[in-house]
Amino acid sequence: MLLLGTGRTADVHALDEDWALRRHRNGGDAEREAATMRRVAACGYPVPRVLRAEGRDLVLQRLRGESLLDAALGGKVAPEAAGELSADLLNRLHATTPVVHLDLHPGNVMLTPDGPMVIDWVTAEEGPAGLDCAMSAILLAEPAVSALPLAAAARRALAALLIRLETPVLPYLPAALTRRAADPYLTATEAADAIEAAALVAELTAGLPTTREGSR
Repeated sequence: MLLLGTGRTADVHALDEDWALRRHRNGGDAEREAATMRRVAACGYPVPRVLRAEGRDLVLQRLRGESLLDAALGGKVAPEAAGELSADLLNRLHATTPVVHLDLHPGNVMLTPDGPMVIDWVTAEEGPAGLDCAMSAILLAEPAVSALPLAAAARRALAALLIRLETPVLPYLPAALTRRAADPYLTATEAADAIEAAALVAELTAGLPTTREGSR
């Protein structure tokens, strides 16, 4: 099988021109993830089609294109546009279903000829939209507080995300930070960055106007 990509917990292989295999390296519940993807797809949300799931293996639609992260890093998408698109996908999800993704960031958005598709639903569950938005904000803020060359661009994307979100973030920042810190795959540096990232989100959010739902 042709290896298409690899992440912290799973590898993706091409099965043929239409289908790909996402295999979790350390177990995992592919059937639960598949059920979530089918559920949000039934609401019209853009996710890859699922063919089957069993154990740690998920067979799903093979997507053509690149991630929003790669497109932004390559200069094809402006940081502000990346933040706005991430916010739009969150807003759309929360307007149509009680499911929250909890890991929606530019690396989990694929830009395909059919439009953006959201991938990697392993952490998804039912929950408050604000927690989902706060998680995405922290994930985008982490590179913004790092020493990486992309820090300034990430901060611009984060600001655009926060402006565009339709759900308050501030009330859910503590819970999102706790959840982020509990990630067993987080390095010590990343854990420290997450704390600084949450502070940056709070700082940027404090300068935004309030919404009908309350403080952002």
